[in-house]
Amino acid sequence: MEKLTAYQLAEWEAYDRIDPIGTWRDDFRMAYLSTMMANLTIQVHGKKGAKLLVPMDFMPEWDEQKKTMQIKKQTMEEMKAFALSFAKEHNKQFKVQQNIDNQPPKIRHNKYQGL
Repeated sequence: MEKLTAYQLAEWEAYDRIDPIGTWRDDFRMAYLSTMMANLTIQVHGKKGAKLLVPMDFMPEWDEQKKTMQIKKQTMEEMKAFALSFAKEHNKQFKVQQNIDNQPPKIRHNKYQGL
């Protein structure tokens, strides 16, 4: 850096805008590969006319995420409502399983049983 002139530094910055050097380029390569694999999967297994993806769909946005990411804090009422709904649903499944376990086994009659 000490031997680099301001003009040379400006040239390198311009070159980097045209053909990025470093981690962004690596991220883009992986995003491009991910896009190809995802689109192949969509074309083979997806619904007809499904929207295909582009590399930018897979590009991490490191700086933008820090700026736009906001953690929503739940209120006590929201936490209580979630816990109650979770418990209610879990108890339904538990009661169904208990009823199945408490029933005697069904006797199946086999037409070949007496042979």
